[in-house]
Amino acid sequence: MLKIMSVISMRFPMLLMFAVLAMSAGSYVSAADEPEDAVEVELTSADGSDADAADHEGDDHAGDDHGEGDHQHDGDDGHGDEAEGGLLSFDFGSAMFNVLIFLFVFSVLSAFVWPNVLGGLRAREDKIRSDLQAAEQANSDAAKLLKEYQVKLDDAAQQVQSMLAEARNDAQATGQRIVDEAKQEASRQQERAVAEIQTAKKVALSEIAGQTSDLAIKLAGSVVGRELNEQEHSELIRQSLDRLPSNN
Repeated sequence: MLKIMSVISMRFPMLLMFAVLAMSAGSYVSAADEPEDAVEVELTSADGSDADAADHEGDDHAGDDHGEGDHQHDGDDGHGDEAEGGLLSFDFGSAMFNVLIFLFVFSVLSAFVWPNVLGGLRAREDKIRSDLQAAEQANSDAAKLLKEYQVKLDDAAQQVQSMLAEARNDAQATGQRIVDEAKQEASRQQERAVAEIQTAKKVALSEIAGQTSDLAIKLAGSVVGRELNEQEHSELIRQSLDRLPSNN
């Protein structure tokens, strides 16, 4: 709308020329209409003069009728001449009056109407522009926030993946540690069992050796017929053990 109003303001001289031409045409029409009124005035004056002539010259009625006919004929000729002159005449006063009216109306519109209209259109255009800028800014901010949220979501997903991987590694490490500890505990228990078995074996062998030694001493004493001292007893045990088959 502002562009249209500016174009109208720029082409005001052309519009003014068209208005002058239109008003001039109106002046031609008004000038062409004027002879009819003149004919009516002339006919009225002719009727009045005929009535006066009839009052003063009542004796020569035929002459008066002929004079009236000539007078009416002359009036008709004059009407034709005036009508012909009215079609070709230009009423400069009417044209100037119409131009002045147009300029006055245009001045009033330019001073009081168009500024308000242009101001309202300009304010509306500014509001629309500001609304568009605000919408673009809001769209840009929304896109920026969406990008930030997407980055945060990606970071959160990576953190979750890393936490899952860490938990998986911790679980595997814990399971492996438990297995290793169980193996170590089993190995220690096995070693303790073997040690206890060896100890029990040694104790049993020691008891057996003691009982065997006592029995051998008794048997040797009964065989030899005398008692053996400790040294002899040990020598006999050693000899007896040497004769036994080895289990190792």
